Amino acid sequence: MNLKTQIITFLFSIFFGLFFSSLIDIFYNKKKLFNTIIIFLITLLSSLAYFFVLLKLNNAIIHPYYIIAFVVGFLLEIVIKKILKRFVLLLKK
Repeated sequence: MNLKTQIITFLFSIFFGLFFSSLIDIFYNKKKLFNTIIIFLITLLSSLAYFFVLLKLNNAIIHPYYIIAFVVGFLLEIVIKKILKRFVLLLKK
C-alpha cells in the first residue's frame, strides 16, 4: 500500500471516529431498551459503512494505527464538544 493511500485512510479513520461519536451523542436516549437497540443499530451500520469505505480505499486492509486513529477521532469529538460548551457559556455571560 502506498503512502498516499495510508494517509487518506488514516485521515478517514479520524473523521469517521468524529462522525461516529457525534451519532452516538445525538441518538443517546435515557430509556434503557430503546437506547440499547438504537446504539446497537448505529454501531452495526457504522461498522459496515466503515468497512465498505475501507474496501474502496485500500481493499479493506486494517492496520492497528487505523483503529487508533478512529479512537483518537472519537475522543477528539468529546474534547471539541466540551470546549464548545465552555465557549457558549462564556458568550452567554
